[in-house]
Amino acid sequence: MNKTAAPGVLSHPYRACTLAVSSTFVLVAFAGLALSTVMPVAVQDLGGLGLYALAFGGFLTTGIVGTVLAGGWADRRGPAPALCAGLLCFAGGAVMSGAAQAMWPFLLGRYVQGLGGGAVTVALYVVVGRAYPAALRPRMFSLITACWIVPSMVGPPIAGAVTERLSWHWVFHGIALLGVLALTLLARPLARLTHHGAAPDGTDGTDGTDGGGLRVGPALAVAVGAGLLQYAGAESAPYRWVAAVAGLALLVARLRPLLPAGTLSGRPGIPSLVLLRGVAAGAYFTIETYIPLMLVNERQWSPGLAGMSLTGAALTWFAASWLQGHPGLPWPRERVVFAGALIHGAGAAVTLSGALRAMPAATVAVGLLVAGFGMGLLLPGVGVLTLEHSPTNQQGRNSAALQLSDNLSSVLLVGACGALFNVAHVRSGQDSAAFLAVFAAALAAAAAAGPLARRITPARAEEEKNDATL
Repeated sequence: MNKTAAPGVLSHPYRACTLAVSSTFVLVAFAGLALSTVMPVAVQDLGGLGLYALAFGGFLTTGIVGTVLAGGWADRRGPAPALCAGLLCFAGGAVMSGAAQAMWPFLLGRYVQGLGGGAVTVALYVVVGRAYPAALRPRMFSLITACWIVPSMVGPPIAGAVTERLSWHWVFHGIALLGVLALTLLARPLARLTHHGAAPDGTDGTDGTDGGGLRVGPALAVAVGAGLLQYAGAESAPYRWVAAVAGLALLVARLRPLLPAGTLSGRPGIPSLVLLRGVAAGAYFTIETYIPLMLVNERQWSPGLAGMSLTGAALTWFAASWLQGHPGLPWPRERVVFAGALIHGAGAAVTLSGALRAMPAATVAVGLLVAGFGMGLLLPGVGVLTLEHSPTNQQGRNSAALQLSDNLSSVLLVGACGALFNVAHVRSGQDSAAFLAVFAAALAAAAAAGPLARRITPARAEEEKNDATL
């Protein structure tokens, strides 16, 4: 007797939604890589080189507000309104930046775009939670990872060619058109995810819980605090210590309401998952940020060759993500996440060893390949487990907490390592010592991911698992 094959993410019931969600993630990936490529040209053309960091940092800080707003909105009304609003903000911000003839309107467009980008990512996570049964979510997260592969290869060359032959303005306008296209592709699948529709597990998606309106104030405060700390990390910033103290005070006072209770102490379950996402992502993003600079400045690699290490890491990330999404995976997902944390830490250790002059330069790139593989196991698994352990009416809030932890940890750790790099460079007079200090800090963060990954199983689920083995 032949068994009927289980439906996949491209089977008839899910095909339209899968294509729409993946297309939107391709847009987000392409936009990020393409706009990063043209940003130096745009900023210099507008005479705002001194504000270069704000073009990136502002995008991330307004994204914090977008994640909180979208998470609460998605829990109250379903993901469709938040996703549509996010895409409109993303496209509108791109139009504003593309039309700018001065630096401040350009930055304003970037901030609007960041607000939309944060909302889009969170809303798409809720779409995955609402539209797919638990068995298909790992495959969807594998597909989401794959959506970054092609943009990482074609995004920068296309953006560079458009900038050289036309203008950097047209890159932003093209991103806006792609945003509108993504919105049209999502219209039909989103129509099925109505406010009162049931989730795949049969539960209702709404109740009277807070939808995020009461958390807008804390989100704004945290965004401002993150921006102040990023400003304080600049080497020549005036009043940098005042900014650092004020930014830290805002984070301490207002961060807690935006995260699940027990996140900062690593409570088992959702809190540990949120904290793990931030710690691992911050460590990896810091390593990824400084590897090209080190290979070019210290080992005299060409920028193109140094950039290939990032492409290679994207490929190992995808390979591991595909592996964790395989339906025949014989290990519990918690164990896969723990393995990913250990592999990520090993990659950070190899990278640190490569910062030593006695080691070949390729050791640094190899470390990034290993770390990328670990992240491919870890991050999708964290997303799957968060949706699995979240009631339907809290998927938006918890997905927002994941994204907030990711963004905030990356901003803070990269900023702290930037300040550490400057101090180490001044004291030693050598870039090699400064890079060693940065990678050591990233390794410390990556090492913390292993113990956290042992705490991601909720206490009740762990007790039931132990009772079943007796």
